[in-house]
Amino acid sequence: MRKIRIVLADDHRLFRDGLRRLLEMEKDMEVIGEAEDGDGAVAMVLELRPDVLLFDIHMPRKDGVQVVKDLKKRGDYLPRFVAITAFDDDDHITALSSVGIDAYVLKASGMTELLSAIRSVYRGHSYVDPKVAGKLLSTFNRRREERDLLGRLTPRELEVLYWIAQGLNNAEIAKRMVLSEKTVKNHVSHILKKLDLVDRTQAAVFAWKRGLAQLSKDDLVLVGTAVD
Repeated sequence: MRKIRIVLADDHRLFRDGLRRLLEMEKDMEVIGEAEDGDGAVAMVLELRPDVLLFDIHMPRKDGVQVVKDLKKRGDYLPRFVAITAFDDDDHITALSSVGIDAYVLKASGMTELLSAIRSVYRGHSYVDPKVAGKLLSTFNRRREERDLLGRLTPRELEVLYWIAQGLNNAEIAKRMVLSEKTVKNHVSHILKKLDLVDRTQAAVFAWKRGLAQLSKDDLVLVGTAVD
């Protein structure tokens, strides 16, 4: 029987040692390498080509999210990604789900959950710790709702919102977009109404939280085209 080849990445030596012993008690698993930081995890995956990378989110030099991003950029070989962490807050869940991991397991959970996660991803499935499944679903639904809100705006309104987030007033936006101030004012009113916002400050915060304000002007055009 072919064993599931695993690389462990965690900056706590005692945790790695204990986990390695537990995993190697399983007949279908073997730990082929360990890393104590993010850089080491990337290097070890590229060298050993494991089936599964089991990693902590917070590691020195490079966190777990960046490790996944770096490996996916290379594209020549990818293991299945299993995040094991002490954190179950929305920020960590959102960050990991956005880079596309295969499993999310809490350190507070038992070995049953971890073993299920490893075997599930090895077979090509995803796995979410039951303790965070509800939060993950809520986060996904909220992000979808936010995308739907942006979808209410026309390409022209998206651009106006973008410039609001850059701190421009109506006159400056009108000059940038070659429009009259009255037209810009109307666009702003429509934006606030469609997004159920009170003022320009809330509109700017909305744009920054949804990633619109961080786009380049070229990327903004592509977003506007997709919405249109």
